[in-house]
Amino acid sequence: MYTKVSIPKNGDGAGAATIKSPTVIIMDVEDIASEPSREVGDTELNGNYTLETGAKAVGIYATPSTIVPTEEPQGEVDARSLIKGVEYVHPGDSVDIANHTEAFLNKGVVILVKECDGTSSGRVRAIGSKCNPLYLQPEYTNSGEGTNRKFVWKQAQGDKFAIATYGGTMPALAPEPTTGSESGA
Repeated sequence: MYTKVSIPKNGDGAGAATIKSPTVIIMDVEDIASEPSREVGDTELNGNYTLETGAKAVGIYATPSTIVPTEEPQGEVDARSLIKGVEYVHPGDSVDIANHTEAFLNKGVVILVKECDGTSSGRVRAIGSKCNPLYLQPEYTNSGEGTNRKFVWKQAQGDKFAIATYGGTMPALAPEPTTGSESGA
């Protein structure tokens, strides 16, 4: 439950960009056995993400400066909601990243983004939920300017929650590709 408090300036540089860890963690909602709980007015999740037996999350390298969590308001008075999302760019066009793009095109996901905030653990932001996941809207570029895949993940509809802070156990990640399968980069 939210308790009203006055909020002073956070300190010098409070509005400066927050550096992100280059690994974006993606959990397929079909693999989530249970997720943390929360209430309106409390953006800190309570509990852990638990994956089904044998399931693993996927870690995707993203250029850190391109990782952007988003919140977009929608609706009229008394019916406002937030559509959450995250965008990032993966450089190159390997077979593995193309396969990932195709395989996740119609899958609902929850994404974890770790901020490098100067603490040993970093602040982890959780975007999406099992009941209101993110869906992929990919973009591909192969031009004289460069080659990359832009991943734009968004919820299909808004809900009453803002992007959350996750302090629980990080999920196990799938192994990296075997030598040679990361071809075509």
